[in-house]
Amino acid sequence: MKKNIVLILIAIVFSSCAFLKNIGIIEEKEYVAKIGKEFITIDEFEKSFAKNNGGFAKAKEKPFEDRKNYLDLLIKFKLKVLDARDKKLDKDPSVQKEVNDYYTTLALSYLTKKEVIDPGLKQLYERRKEEIRARHILIELPGGFHGSPTSDTSKAYERAKKVIELLNAGVPWDSVAIDFSDDPSVIFNRGDLYYFTAGMMVPEFEDACYSMRVGERTQVPVRTKFGYHIIEVLDRRPRVEMVRISHIGRKVERNATPEDTLKIYNEMKAVLDSLRNGFDFAELSKRHSDDKFSVQRGGDAGYYSRGQAYREIDQFMFNAKVGDISDIIRTRWGYHIVKVTEIVPVKPFDEIVEDLNKLYQSYRLEYDFKNYVEKLKKEYNYKLNQQTFDLFVSKADTSKTTSHQSWDSVYTREDREKVLFEFANQKMTLDSVINIIKRSAEFSGRKLDPSSIKSIVDRITEMKLTEYRARNVEKLYPEFKNELKEFVDGILLYHIEQKMVWDKVNLSEEKLKEYYEKNKEEYRFPDRVRFSEIWVTSESLANDIYSKLKKWCFV
Repeated sequence: MKKNIVLILIAIVFSSCAFLKNIGIIEEKEYVAKIGKEFITIDEFEKSFAKNNGGFAKAKEKPFEDRKNYLDLLIKFKLKVLDARDKKLDKDPSVQKEVNDYYTTLALSYLTKKEVIDPGLKQLYERRKEEIRARHILIELPGGFHGSPTSDTSKAYERAKKVIELLNAGVPWDSVAIDFSDDPSVIFNRGDLYYFTAGMMVPEFEDACYSMRVGERTQVPVRTKFGYHIIEVLDRRPRVEMVRISHIGRKVERNATPEDTLKIYNEMKAVLDSLRNGFDFAELSKRHSDDKFSVQRGGDAGYYSRGQAYREIDQFMFNAKVGDISDIIRTRWGYHIVKVTEIVPVKPFDEIVEDLNKLYQSYRLEYDFKNYVEKLKKEYNYKLNQQTFDLFVSKADTSKTTSHQSWDSVYTREDREKVLFEFANQKMTLDSVINIIKRSAEFSGRKLDPSSIKSIVDRITEMKLTEYRARNVEKLYPEFKNELKEFVDGILLYHIEQKMVWDKVNLSEEKLKEYYEKNKEEYRFPDRVRFSEIWVTSESLANDIYSKLKKWCFV
């Protein structure tokens, strides 16, 4: 390492940059360490620390000692990378080739995050601050979203338009829903889907609902994988994450007589009067409630998200304030008195970003990425040459797949020179597309029927459009250089450690065996425990199961 490398460590309290400014340690450049001419700024440190500790929310909870230890690791990493650059490893042809080979992949990953995932997560979070109540009438597509013949699709669309015409003419929603909807639940809910939030419906349905005002109804059928929907928004309101309630319940048996039912109701009425006169909820729960789970907790029934409780209870608790006590509520289980004890708001974005990301990846990323490709087509003036595409399809031997060695022999030189699609002054000939299909494992074994060929061409189009955008990533986002530098630094770290450490290690089987015999005890498995797990989504259900297991099992 060169002698002029100077390491300056600054003792700081990471959580208070303002304090450091006040005492004069940090001035214009806020940094935690300096290595030669390079600074590790507070911003860089915090981002790196968060990235390697589960995100900003979890990183905030880490103690000062963890930050101190991480700074030590980061400094060592920087020193090794600086040494690699001093030894000109960044100029090594093999290193440069490795960087070039991964550049497009890295750029594509960056663009997808920057232009699809990040805005998608923000939209998901903002939408989840609100809940919507809507009703719909579903006209199914025979064979599903992609499998329906054109004639059947057209018939379904015309049927959906007929529904809109009837509703616009003043025919009551309920009667139209019963007559036309293919949703089996229409029999008892008349199409009312109750309250939902983003991430609970398919993307097309969600987008339509969040674009509408209360009382508004779609005038064009909304197509999803389930069919065509006619949607009416009944309510939009701010959402809370969960509500905690206490509960007193009296069960009404199915064979109960009217006299028995009235007796239970009058008993609950007396309990409600006592509550309103200031009697203790927990004490009354112990005396009168049939809900064994909440009785053991002084009436506390735990936390509920929208839709987890009986709808009659749900309607009260999500319209109440902390401390509110319900009137007597009747459900198919029996009679209930409910008290709201806590309302949990939607958490800040940074605290739930990991859960949001999992939800987004599972239900929407693919849909948003397809829309992203459509935007690129418009931006880059994409054009498909239909004549060349028809030629590609018409000459294909449908008895073969792309794994057959000679599947493309049916296309002449003249065929191959024809342009299949173009964008941004880039022309893709049929020959270029055929070569991609033959080289890529992704397209191996694909059928050569019209549907499969269209799917292949669509995928290659997507690849070429995104690769083209990736080549221009540094013009679009100058900050990508930081991502690239981090990637290159990782490669340099690997090569400098390989050169300075592992290449100098001389290990033989005899030495390894000798070391093993001396340290044999360290390679034994520690004591292990075999266990089973029951995973549930609510605390109340978990506690209910736990209480039952304690009765059933000997500990």
